[in-house]
Amino acid sequence: MNEFQTKYIELKKEYERSDGNATSVQALYEYKDYLEEQTDPEALSVLVNVCETLKLYKSAYEILRPLVKQTDKKAQKQLIKLHGLQYQGDRFALPRPQSDQAKNRQTALLATLPHFRYHPNPLATEAFHLSTNDVICDCCQKPTKIYYDGPFYTIDNINYLCPDCIANGKAAEKFDDQFQDELSLEDDVNDPAKLDELIHRTPGYSGWQQETWRSHCHDYCAFVGYVGYQELRQMGILEEVLDDFIRDQFGITSTEQLKDLQNGGSLQGYLFRCLHCGKHLLWMDCD
Repeated sequence: MNEFQTKYIELKKEYERSDGNATSVQALYEYKDYLEEQTDPEALSVLVNVCETLKLYKSAYEILRPLVKQTDKKAQKQLIKLHGLQYQGDRFALPRPQSDQAKNRQTALLATLPHFRYHPNPLATEAFHLSTNDVICDCCQKPTKIYYDGPFYTIDNINYLCPDCIANGKAAEKFDDQFQDELSLEDDVNDPAKLDELIHRTPGYSGWQQETWRSHCHDYCAFVGYVGYQELRQMGILEEVLDDFIRDQFGITSTEQLKDLQNGGSLQGYLFRCLHCGKHLLWMDCD
C-alpha cells in the first residue's frame, strides 16, 4: 500500500466515522486538490477513489480511463461502473464546504446590504447575484452591481431590482405585487405586519413548483437555502427535519427515505430555520 492510498483510507474512515460531516468532506476535497498536483500514477489512481467518494463520477471516470490496462481486471470493473455513473456529471457531488476566506468575503459583502429577517443570506442562496458591471434597477433607476434573481409575482417585465428597493418595499409598491404568494403560506401566523414584511420586503426563493414558506412559533421562518440529503447530513440535522408536517405531507418517516432528496435533482429540498427556537424545518417538491 503506497502513501497516497494510506492517506486516502485514513480520510475515508474519518468521513464514515463522522457520518460525512463538513470537516471530513472538506478534508477529502483538500486531498483531492493535492493529488491533482501530483504526477505519480499511483497518486492519480488514488485520486479516482477520492473523486468517487465525493460522488464526482464524471471526473473519476475521465481520470481513470487513460490509466486502465487490459490486464487490470479490478480497474476495468471500476471503469465500467463509473461509465454508467458519469452521465450524471458531477452535479450530485458532495457539496464542498465554503472556505474561511470565502465566508469572510461573503460576510463583508453581506454587511453592505439591508438585513432581511426572513432571508438572512440572499448571497449564499443566490437570490442576489453580483454583476461585474453596473445594471440599472427597474424600480429606482439607480445603478447597482447586486441584483435580485428570484420570483416576483407581477405583470410587469422586470429585469433588475436592487436590494434596497426590496428592503424598503418600494419595488412591491411600484409594481403592485409580491415576492411570495400569500396563498402558499402556512396559516399559523396571524400578524399582518409579519405577512407584509414577508411578501413585500423579503427576497423569495425559487422552487420546482409553487414555493411554500414554512412557519414556526407563530412566525415565518428564515430561509436558509437549497438542500439535499447530503447537505442535511453534513449539517447533522437529518432527524431534526423529520417533523410531523413532513410525515403528514410527504409520508416520510425515516432518514433513509430522505436519501432521494438531491440538491439540484428531481426531488429538491428547501431548508428553513425558526427565528425563535432555532428548529430547522424542511419543504420539498419535485420537477
